[in-house]
Amino acid sequence: MSREYGPFTPQPTGGPGITRFASRGDHRLSYESRGGSAGMPVLALHDLLADRGQLRPLAEPPHDALFRLTLPDARGHGASPMLSGRAYHSTALAADALAVLDAEGLQSAHVVAIGWAAETALTLAAIAPQRVNSLVLAAPYVPALVADRAEAAARQIGSAHLEMMQESAALAEKGQTDRALDLFLGARMGEDWRDRFSKPRLGAIRRSSGNLAPLLAGTASAPIDP
Repeated sequence: MSREYGPFTPQPTGGPGITRFASRGDHRLSYESRGGSAGMPVLALHDLLADRGQLRPLAEPPHDALFRLTLPDARGHGASPMLSGRAYHSTALAADALAVLDAEGLQSAHVVAIGWAAETALTLAAIAPQRVNSLVLAAPYVPALVADRAEAAARQIGSAHLEMMQESAALAEKGQTDRALDLFLGARMGEDWRDRFSKPRLGAIRRSSGNLAPLLAGTASAPIDP
């Protein structure tokens, strides 16, 4: 793994930090680092259709004195490249996260994940447990685990969301992006989902929506092992 920058230096709090890049194969993955090297190492994974700025508040005072925060852009989000292929699975997203940890020279980190990124975090802990000190999952969205529950009501809900994700992926692949977004985000947050987000977040959703098909298809077709 090649390092494409000099030694780690603390970044100021406040606005976006310096974008750095990690390599995995022929791809470059964007991220930023905040805080001092003596802080607790935290890898923070954003939700689907967001970007690394979603968890940047963890680097604001007084947290900036506590954490060495690494904020990656998931594949197809922010400054990370677009996706190739028809499905991108959680194992590949977890491998991306490992590449970022390697680029920062971190042997392990505490992992924080929001929503859809919970599956990436759980997969990361499963394939490389020695790299994960702890997991914090905020509003985890992992319908595959719900679909595997013993309770019939839970299985029904989880299965319905998996079917919805497959349908949304199919719509996005056909170029029907608005319908795909309404289906997916409507199921997660309600029909008024557009009213729940700020203009910057809506802009991030629009910029990332071109990658909705392979990400949803990967999540729905190859769910993690419970």
